[in-house]
Amino acid sequence: MPFADANQRAIHFAKHGHEFGAADELQYEQMADGFLYGAMTISMRECVRPSGTHRLRVNIVNNYFGVAVVACAIIKTYYIVPTHQIVRRKGTVIKFFKYECARTDT
Repeated sequence: MPFADANQRAIHFAKHGHEFGAADELQYEQMADGFLYGAMTISMRECVRPSGTHRLRVNIVNNYFGVAVVACAIIKTYYIVPTHQIVRRKGTVIKFFKYECARTDT
């Protein structure tokens, strides 16, 4: 599934595409799609926020993180969570993910 529109894809590619080595916006979108809608691996975790509107995935080995809108299957974001951000905010990638899963402000 794609980002909501070309503008959202461009914004997220500009912010995070380099983290994945994506050559262009479409390749970045394909990577995000594969992560969020592809098969789960043993190192991945998934949840749905309490509101039921967002499904999240994280890979605890490489810190890949993504959020998708449930109702219309649109990618909301996809990035690699910097280790220093995880440690500073929550301590571990699992604690970061649990925090993100429980958020009700988005």
